[in-house]
Amino acid sequence: MFGIDPYVLETLLPSLVGVAAMAAAMVWGFIKVRHLMNEDKPQK
Repeated sequence: MFGIDPYVLETLLPSLVGVAAMAAAMVWGFIKVRHLMNEDKPQK
């Protein structure tokens, strides 16, 4: 039912790469925000 052919590869792989890139960007941003929040705490 789910065959892997060139059409599937040229449509599905770019989508998966895009989703992975967005997830990585969100994780990176979350880590950056947490780092900045933890940096501000000791100054109070």
